[in-house]
Amino acid sequence: MRDPRTLGFNKLAALGALGVCGGLFLILAAVFVFLHPYPRGGMDGTEYALTLMAFTGLIGAIIAVHLAFAHQLWFGPAEGRGEAGRTAR
Repeated sequence: MRDPRTLGFNKLAALGALGVCGGLFLILAAVFVFLHPYPRGGMDGTEYALTLMAFTGLIGAIIAVHLAFAHQLWFGPAEGRGEAGRTAR
């Protein structure tokens, strides 16, 4: 594994964005586990399914944006080297 001190700011920020994706996935898993319907009250199966769809859509969109940012940061131009990276001109 590479030393984090030699990666540069862009690559460390990309790793941070990937870490946020992992944390959001764990929050989504916790929502799936803790909001299950109880037989004596609370949500029924239909409300549970709709709630999971809503949370999955919102958190999934946030994860997708963070993955896009991580890709841009990882493959972006290097700092201070004058390299263009993957930019179109």
